[in-house]
Amino acid sequence: MPMLSQGFRIEDHEIIRLTAIGAMSEVYEARHGPDGNSVAVKVLSPEWCLHEELVARFLNEARALEYMQHERIVNLFAYGTLPGGSPFMILEWLPVDLHQVLIHTGGPLAPSVAARIIRQLADALAALHDRGIVHRDLKPANVLLPQDDLARVEVKLADLGLAKVPPGEAVSHLSWEPRTLSSLPVSTGGGTLLGTWDYMAPEQWIQSKTVDSKADVYALGVLFFQLLAGRLPFIAEQQKDLMYLHLLEPPRLDLLAGSVSNSIRELIGAMLSKKPSSRPTMREFIEQLVGMS
Repeated sequence: MPMLSQGFRIEDHEIIRLTAIGAMSEVYEARHGPDGNSVAVKVLSPEWCLHEELVARFLNEARALEYMQHERIVNLFAYGTLPGGSPFMILEWLPVDLHQVLIHTGGPLAPSVAARIIRQLADALAALHDRGIVHRDLKPANVLLPQDDLARVEVKLADLGLAKVPPGEAVSHLSWEPRTLSSLPVSTGGGTLLGTWDYMAPEQWIQSKTVDSKADVYALGVLFFQLLAGRLPFIAEQQKDLMYLHLLEPPRLDLLAGSVSNSIRELIGAMLSKKPSSRPTMREFIEQLVGMS
């Protein structure tokens, strides 16, 4: 049963319908009263509100989104806590995700479309990295679109719930006012896997909580390969087998032969290097990608 019923109000927003149920949260479409525009309301499920670390991660995501305000990262309008204790976020309405689009297309995307999507995501990730934030969970389901028109594709990065956020530091906000991003404390133990298996860098399998921005470069390389080949570079049903492939096996770059230039294949190969030091930074990747277009 949905946590929020139709007609429930959060500030100036009225719940219209439940649109998605995730592992730890529910997402609703709501209407903003003053202008009638749709927004997304993300609420942490009550059963997870008893876990202090999960509540902290949810609120850290809200603070990171508030702090970033980047054109390629989903907009946050407000966040807070419901009367029952569940934290919520009010976000811009982007009803389509890239995972849905890939299921619908059922195959590889045109190289120009794939490169456009990857470039937009690289811009978002580079902005995060510039501020010391590592996303740690780049995947198609966390890439949102206003519509499924690939001819005019405009994507935004979402879900910073697993992001590695640095201690607070004063920076300049887009309004040129001093801002501070301060994160709530979360567990620093290294035994828990953080991320989505298919997109996790080798070092993320070993020590999820200590990875740096090169883990996002690897994940973007996986996604770039997937968009061009119509399949993931590493496929296995069991976690241990997939871990082995990511740690030790080279990606099947030969599957991209004929669809993209050798320079693009080499760039993706560098992004998928087993050693973080051998991967380009996100800014270096953007520079190389632009130089090839």
